[in-house]
Amino acid sequence: MDFFISHAGRDRAWAEWVAWHLADAGYTVELDTWDWVAGDNFVTKMAAALDGAERVVALFSPAYFEPQRYTTDEWASAFVHDEQQRPRLLPLVVEECEPPQLLRPLIAQKLFGLDEDQARKALLDAARGPQRPDGRPEFPPSAQARGQEAGSRPRVPGHPPAVWNVPGRNSDFTGRDGVLVPLRERLLSGKNTQVLHGIGGVGKTQLAIEYAHGFAAGYDLVWWIDSERTGLISEQFAALAVAAGLVGTNTDHTAAELAVRKYFRENSRWLLVFDNAEDPGAVRPWLSGAAGHVLITSRNPAWNEIGTRTEVQEFQRQESIALLRSRQPGLADAEADRLADELGDLPLALAQAGGTLAETGLSVPEYLRLLASRTNDVLNEKPPSSYPTSLAAAVRVSMERLAADEPAAVALLQVCAMFAPEPIPTGWLSKPEALPGELAEVAGDPLAFGKLVARIGRIGLARVGNATIRLHRLVRSVIRDQLSADRRNALHTSTEGLLAGVDPGSTEDPAAWPEWARLLPHLVEVDPATTENERLRSLACDAALYLLRRGDVTSAMPFVRRLYEQWRERIGPDDIHTLTAANEVAHSHYLLGEFHEAHVLIEDTLPRWREEFGDDHLGTLRSMNDLGVILGELGDFGSSCDLQEAVWEKRRHLLGEDDPETLHAMENFANSLSDIGEELRSRELLEVALEKLRQALGDAHPYVLRAMRDLAIALARTDADRRSRDLCEEARSKCQEVLGEDHPDVVNAISVSSFVYMKLGENEKACQLRREAWQRLRRILGENHPDVLVSAANFGSALITVNRAPQARPLLADVHRRQRAIFGADHPKVLQTYSTLAIALYKVGKVARARHVADSVLAGFRRGFGEGSYQVRQAENSLKPILRANPRPSKRR
Repeated sequence: MDFFISHAGRDRAWAEWVAWHLADAGYTVELDTWDWVAGDNFVTKMAAALDGAERVVALFSPAYFEPQRYTTDEWASAFVHDEQQRPRLLPLVVEECEPPQLLRPLIAQKLFGLDEDQARKALLDAARGPQRPDGRPEFPPSAQARGQEAGSRPRVPGHPPAVWNVPGRNSDFTGRDGVLVPLRERLLSGKNTQVLHGIGGVGKTQLAIEYAHGFAAGYDLVWWIDSERTGLISEQFAALAVAAGLVGTNTDHTAAELAVRKYFRENSRWLLVFDNAEDPGAVRPWLSGAAGHVLITSRNPAWNEIGTRTEVQEFQRQESIALLRSRQPGLADAEADRLADELGDLPLALAQAGGTLAETGLSVPEYLRLLASRTNDVLNEKPPSSYPTSLAAAVRVSMERLAADEPAAVALLQVCAMFAPEPIPTGWLSKPEALPGELAEVAGDPLAFGKLVARIGRIGLARVGNATIRLHRLVRSVIRDQLSADRRNALHTSTEGLLAGVDPGSTEDPAAWPEWARLLPHLVEVDPATTENERLRSLACDAALYLLRRGDVTSAMPFVRRLYEQWRERIGPDDIHTLTAANEVAHSHYLLGEFHEAHVLIEDTLPRWREEFGDDHLGTLRSMNDLGVILGELGDFGSSCDLQEAVWEKRRHLLGEDDPETLHAMENFANSLSDIGEELRSRELLEVALEKLRQALGDAHPYVLRAMRDLAIALARTDADRRSRDLCEEARSKCQEVLGEDHPDVVNAISVSSFVYMKLGENEKACQLRREAWQRLRRILGENHPDVLVSAANFGSALITVNRAPQARPLLADVHRRQRAIFGADHPKVLQTYSTLAIALYKVGKVARARHVADSVLAGFRRGFGEGSYQVRQAENSLKPILRANPRPSKRR
């Protein structure tokens, strides 16, 4: 193969023109859009083409050198000489650009700005180089075989046809290959009518302009029709007839239309663009019998009976940054990223912001402060020349038009503006009792409400689909900014009522978590810390618990702490919602490893529960359970066990033997029994708890998965048989399936597996798993979390078991130092790590030091638990070789 054409997607028209003329001159050419088919492996095909081509034609343009493109790999691969020391890379400039430093010394032939004959001669001269071909090139394959219309050849890109009225090209147009290239391919494949739809400001018109300019060479006629005012479409067709020479200037509209329709039937190399067409019925009559290409831009998505629809989305972040930098070249990466994020990657807003920054000299932080405090003013600034109006003005005009036709639709948009800029299920909004009067009546009629939602979608102020409504964050801000204070307050109350009526399901059930995830941003937006709606307060407490169950404690803590602090001041420390929030704050402290802070809060909260609601209230029992767990973490195993047993007994009395919450409490009590050495009883209770939880909840509920892990440990401690391994592997697999890879319970399951493998004597496997658990926990929770330190100590113990004590020793010493700083010298977990360090010291020959550490460990356990306690007996057993050893006497000189 002579040439492989390397190009950016936006330059496809140039690629086809170059490929056609090279093939016409007798060269063999490979072009992806001609020669690769759907299902081909892109990377493999590109590698084969680069290896098989004598030379690589590189079409230089700004898009070609964007860093995220494969074109970088293509020109870099070709930037070598062949065996005869001839350059493989043939650079052709198709648009003014600045190549990378490495390519600047190359002589690149410019093609743009030349007429057809000049460009063709320049191309073939560059292809031939200084030597002429030996003979006349063979006649090339037919154009039709090359994807062109029979008997036609592409004009040089950049030269529009004679019949042309498209608006000027936007010099700052950025990216959008993901829309432009598939759009071109669909039109060429016979899907002649394409619709670009999307919300206002997303860049539909700019895409249509770019397409018309970029692929103008493939058409003999391109006509742009402003379709917003349907009554003027006929006049624009009459103007087309005159411009194309189909009729004289004085011909009436009817004759002109007939002449245009005849032309459209008899010719196919034409493009018609209906811009801002909102009514499919007004456009449909003009498409009858059309053989060319039609491109429609619309805010209305209801075009499925007329053409293939493509929803135009906001920019990708790199496209946003590129647009901002085209207006403000000195913008730093972090500032451009932050600005794009706040503007929701909306092209019109980005273009306005870039222009305002360039014109005023405002910094990004200053601009964002103004955007937050004066949304309408900032978004009403002079729009860029490529857009007819500012974002704020566009929203305001659309709302005014809607108010005249459909006041209830305006009310619905205003309600939606009080939610977060995320999808809002329409089912949440159809509750008449919580809606403003002008909307309540419509909301009670499902058919009328559905039509209202569809009306909103057609005007392009919101995305409507999949039974949801979503406002772009800036559209939402503009609508809110235009509300009076009284109206905003009333709508806020309505939104609180709507959210309070949502029931996402149990926080304990992972199947309900997607609905909780959908609800949470809207709940945060209305700020339940300030609400007077008691149902909303309860929902907020449950949302905090959902975050904790999902394993997202870093999000849960600030959310629930604000609830607790605000409610304690506003409704008092003894209100049930304040106390419930306090429980979740304490739980968050516990999960963050902040055991002392959790203990202080629970010690304050539990007496309030008892005083206000009694010992048998479920909130009181939750607080008692948390206190028991925290006492266990602080080393007070006896008190912890007593509390856990009391909670289990009370839940049995209140909820029954087989209620999942009772069984969960039974499991907690069983684990606390293990801490005080009653391992056989612990195992018996865990066997019963797991069996009953499985019967009640199935095999995939988090309560069941936790019980499986706990029983696997209990089995390994008592019997160390294969059942424990099978159980822990089942728990680990199901945890990953149900909770996801990074949930803390999944890492805990890995830790359990390592413990079981260690007990079974599979030490290398156990060591690998303990290392994995430690590394993953450290990534999730940070270096100094108590659970991370325990995991690191467990890894150190495993290293000793596989005869890598020299590696274990510094790790254990560091863990001991960190644990001691958190808990003090006599905490059981600190003493356990110190005990393992003693063994490492003994293994590396530091017998005297090991004996000193071992004596300190035993003294600490005796102080904490008493002589003859379970903890002392365990320590004596594990340290027995050290305690029996006689340190070698020091040598005398």
